[in-house]
Amino acid sequence: MKCNLLLAFLFSLINISYGQKIIEIPKNDIVENFVNQLPENLTKYGLDDLRNSSGSLDIRIWRTSDIFTLSSGDSLSCNYKIHIENDKPLVTSSDFSENTSWNILDSLISYRIMELQDEPYRGIDGSFVFFEISTTDKYRIFSYWSPQLLSRSEDCKSVVQILNTLDRALNTKKIRDEFLNSLEPGEYRWGMSNIRVDRLLNEEIAKTDFYLIAENRIKKELNIAYGTSHLEYPLVIINGKPASIASLNQYSEKDIVSFNVLKPGNPAIVIYGTNGSNGVVKLETKE
Repeated sequence: MKCNLLLAFLFSLINISYGQKIIEIPKNDIVENFVNQLPENLTKYGLDDLRNSSGSLDIRIWRTSDIFTLSSGDSLSCNYKIHIENDKPLVTSSDFSENTSWNILDSLISYRIMELQDEPYRGIDGSFVFFEISTTDKYRIFSYWSPQLLSRSEDCKSVVQILNTLDRALNTKKIRDEFLNSLEPGEYRWGMSNIRVDRLLNEEIAKTDFYLIAENRIKKELNIAYGTSHLEYPLVIINGKPASIASLNQYSEKDIVSFNVLKPGNPAIVIYGTNGSNGVVKLETKE
């Protein structure tokens, strides 16, 4: 019954036409830059161009590191992608059931997604959220700058509610954590900043005598295990420079000058700021 009522509401919003779609794109640098990069991004992330969609309603929401798409094809469906940059984009994709898709669409409509307009507010920095909405006869884009930071308008509040709804309905935190924990250790570009992914070496990897000692201390003193989230790993410093736990496997005991494991709360890690909040592993070698 809810689906039928929602369909009736949607069709009341959509003026069905068999002509070419009306394209509505705000005239500002931010949106125009988004549109210019759109063909490349659609190819990069394996997405259909909503400007060519024949569905009665398609919605796509672009955030800094994720993309949500709701499509009305043969049935209602939604897809959520997370992407991170390295030498090439790494992407994880999750599809959701028709029932979940209807529940999300119900919420999007209740938060007036069909009525939202482009917001001209622009901050010095921060991230943008871009919306694409395609109906049978119209395609339009609108954007919001860091909507969660300020309640600038009723539309801005609706955007925050929409994003919170998606995060709850899709459990985006779990998907994001599982994705990041699946990555090889290293530095990645995550939105507007970098993120460090680290973990203990797999059991099948050959290890030096020093690495085995270091791993045992890290496990014991920092309560780290193979299944520990990357968010809980310590900062590794080798000869004064940031490194990874895997880098410890380059050394044997004869190479070591000093090795220390500093627990969270140790006054000595204050100089590392938030990077050292999970503890710090310090190694000095003979080089």
